[in-house]
Amino acid sequence: MQKTTEYTPEFLLTLAGDAARCTRDILVASRDRESAPLTQLGRDIKLAEDGASEARIRSLLAERADLPVLGEEQGWGSGGEAEGLHWVVDPLDGSFNFYRGIPLYAVSIALCRGREPVLGAIYDPERDELMTGGPGLGLFLNGAPLAPPQAPRQILATGFPSYADPDVVCARLAGQTRDWKKIRMLGSAALSLAWVAMGRLDGYAETNIMWWDVAAGLALARGAGLTEITFTALDENAVDILVSR
Repeated sequence: MQKTTEYTPEFLLTLAGDAARCTRDILVASRDRESAPLTQLGRDIKLAEDGASEARIRSLLAERADLPVLGEEQGWGSGGEAEGLHWVVDPLDGSFNFYRGIPLYAVSIALCRGREPVLGAIYDPERDELMTGGPGLGLFLNGAPLAPPQAPRQILATGFPSYADPDVVCARLAGQTRDWKKIRMLGSAALSLAWVAMGRLDGYAETNIMWWDVAAGLALARGAGLTEITFTALDENAVDILVSR
């Protein structure tokens, strides 16, 4: 496809979705293979599939649009940090689940301006579900408009980020168990936020989570019309976040 310099929201949303889907064959074919991690430090793990997925995504994005990319695996690449519109890519969110054969992981791609998500795409390869949308664009599941149900405020998704302080996380969890009927840890921030936007979950909270884990999910939450969003940038990559209906 020819690269364009005229980026309509519809074009960019389609491109984000195509890029999120483009590595399904890599991920689904590899999940049940027994292969050693490239690195496993503390609670963080890196797999060959992380890098392979990001390389293919970057290639597709570069073919169709001339925008910088911030990726979990390669950072800003060779282009340097961007102030304007750029992609934020997590090529495999839920790597530990993936490594252990747990079918809860996702590919996450957001278009951002600074720390403001413009639109996003989250793809669940196991269920072949592509969630796309953004503020002013709405929310879509596999291309069909989605009106999330007004579910009661009952189920909160959260997690234990690789670089978070265990004492801070445990203290937060103690309060959350009092405030919510059920707590779920899916092991994928992107998938958790997508499911909040869709109404399968009612809230998501995380401390010291990486920006690329949540950028696309924030776009989907805003596309779904959720307004209870608290977001704090901690440094150039980490954030605190709370999204609920």
